[in-house]
Amino acid sequence: MNHGHAAVTEPWLTQPVLLHSSRRASYDLTPEQIAYVKGHWRFWYEADHVYALNTVYFCTATIGLFMIANALSKLRISSKPWTTTVAVFRYASYKSYRIRTLRWWSPVLGAMLLGLVGTIFFFAITLGPRPLYWQNSKFGGSQPVATRSGWMAVAMLPFVLALAVKASLITALTGVSHEQLQTFHRWLSYAMFVLALIHTFPFIVKNIEAGTMEMKWSTSVYYRTGVAALVPQAWLTFMSNGPLRNRYYEVFKFMHYVSAVLFVVFFFFHCNFRLSSWDYFIATGAIYVSSIIYSQARTYFVYGLSYKAKLELLPSGVLKVVIPTHPPNAAKATSSLAFAWTPGQHVFVRFLTLGVHAFSSHPFSICSLLPAKEDDHAPEIVCYITPTGGFTSRLTALVRKQPSTSMGVLLDGPYGGLTIKSLAVFDRAVIVAGGSGAGFTLPLIEDILRRQSSSYAELPKEEPQKHLTEIQVVIAARNRETIEWYTEEVELLKRRYCKSSAAKLLRVSMHLTGPPEEQSPTGSIDKEKEAAELFSNPAGFSRGRPDLARAVQTTTAERDLTVGIAVCGPASMLYDVRNAAAEAQVNVVRGIGAKEVYLHSEHFGW
Repeated sequence: MNHGHAAVTEPWLTQPVLLHSSRRASYDLTPEQIAYVKGHWRFWYEADHVYALNTVYFCTATIGLFMIANALSKLRISSKPWTTTVAVFRYASYKSYRIRTLRWWSPVLGAMLLGLVGTIFFFAITLGPRPLYWQNSKFGGSQPVATRSGWMAVAMLPFVLALAVKASLITALTGVSHEQLQTFHRWLSYAMFVLALIHTFPFIVKNIEAGTMEMKWSTSVYYRTGVAALVPQAWLTFMSNGPLRNRYYEVFKFMHYVSAVLFVVFFFFHCNFRLSSWDYFIATGAIYVSSIIYSQARTYFVYGLSYKAKLELLPSGVLKVVIPTHPPNAAKATSSLAFAWTPGQHVFVRFLTLGVHAFSSHPFSICSLLPAKEDDHAPEIVCYITPTGGFTSRLTALVRKQPSTSMGVLLDGPYGGLTIKSLAVFDRAVIVAGGSGAGFTLPLIEDILRRQSSSYAELPKEEPQKHLTEIQVVIAARNRETIEWYTEEVELLKRRYCKSSAAKLLRVSMHLTGPPEEQSPTGSIDKEKEAAELFSNPAGFSRGRPDLARAVQTTTAERDLTVGIAVCGPASMLYDVRNAAAEAQVNVVRGIGAKEVYLHSEHFGW
């Protein structure tokens, strides 16, 4: 942020290097002009206090509102005003939109409204105060619009990095999981880039008008470091869109880190301890480094280096990964150090014998449930991986060559999960998944079955189904092998927990959605009947996509019930379930149907 006085040759940092530059202003102006230049919205030497701090206040106030909402969401109050208020906020959290022809699905309504508020705020602060440009060159070399946009961009840096990390302080304060924060990380990064451009253009325009552009570029380090920061920032902004990120994830991740380091380094030199600019780099470092230290210390010193993953390729082509999380010969006194998780969470796994892939970790849903305290068997993390190219394809190829292989892994997590204790707190649970997301449903189902099996044992015989949760599971898969595998897994759960009439509360609906060649052309009907017969309770079995909106509508139609919904699948599946859950909130407000509807959603590639 240059005030406009470039030396003939400039070092990378002004000497002597300080933490803050001076705020003493010296102008060759009339008293009236000095009073004008020192106006609240115009004074360069206080611009960090006016624009940067207001940006900090806006971002921290937003986090504060989410903190309050998180605390209030843990309350379970049955009064009508409270349930109506909760339903309104849930509607905003679930409702989304799409443009079918572009295959584009929007973020949820609440996130878009927050983004709109942020857009209005930053544009108002950037373009509202006047003037945008100095009418007198003696007022300063940095135009007002460039000054204010630059300081807002500086103030955004700590928040952009805080929203990027997995072990996020913001998650701890607000309860919003790190994968959901990625939306705001990207949006704030876009805003920061736009502000950087608004900061840059006035210098270019004014110097071209004055015929000094070449001289400034050759003599002023501010121009060179500014461009050097802007180039990696542009890469970070434009190359992080969903399709590119998902298709070339390995390359994206490496380049993202490299570009981020280059951006921060050149940005640091560009700011050159002007006013309080370096304070924001100190805050950024404190937030980011502490998060990294926490996650790495947990990985290496709490979990350790002794975990081994057993890999098995299933007939459906899905790779099963089993990671025992507690050594069988460990003393029970140390069991508190074992990796612990709750249903719906995911873990980042680093496979140590995959060459260059050993330097990166990958997120996988945990598809198993932590054993109860009275169980004898050791806890195991079970993950199901569908090969999609890159790392997963290489891992699958290795298992094809060496069946039932094992390798060392490092664990980071767990992360995410439901914002409630269990779906068993609801009268009905609707659990929906597509493809490899089917594994996500298993710990959710087992958790309910375990809890209601215990509840059933404590109930009088004349009331065998009171306080138990009805479970409706909807699975969509492109191939028959996935259906067969899932059928067997659910049957094992039923045999383990449902030894009574409580078994009648579990219903499974399975849908084959792939083309005929992916559904095995020979003997498929017999196989489908065989799969359906595995369930003592009739299991719906059909071809084609499930009508998820109707399933949610039917489940939430009965009055005075509470319904919990969980979904894991592609964007189209999430869209259908989210909007059906949003419509259910409208009925809650109107007093029609269920009195509470909760939704937890997971996307394949966040």
